[in-house]
Amino acid sequence: MKLLLDEMLSAAISEQLRRRGHDVAAVTEPPELRGLPDPDLFEHAQQDKRATVTYNREDLLALDRQYRSQGRSHHGIVILSPRRFPQGPRIVGTLTASLERLVLAGPPYPAFVHWLR
Repeated sequence: MKLLLDEMLSAAISEQLRRRGHDVAAVTEPPELRGLPDPDLFEHAQQDKRATVTYNREDLLALDRQYRSQGRSHHGIVILSPRRFPQGPRIVGTLTASLERLVLAGPPYPAFVHWLR
């Protein structure tokens, strides 16, 4: 499973996951992705066959509903809880490990929405 980390997540997470052999990109890495509206970013993730990892549950769940109402599938949404994974450098190791477990397990079902633990 390939991931796209939204701009609220540190590129250090994607770097660590890539070092472990996983195909992970972060919005903060390529300049053309920075500042894109959520629908455009989500569409980019779909074109690249990536699940989107985000804290922004409301907007991404709305996109999930929109895709489903149009009969469209997507490559997944991974929702992060700010309680479990508060933003900041202290959480990089824990979040990296949790995302790696998800990637190794593979997508739980097509067009999945997963709350990361």
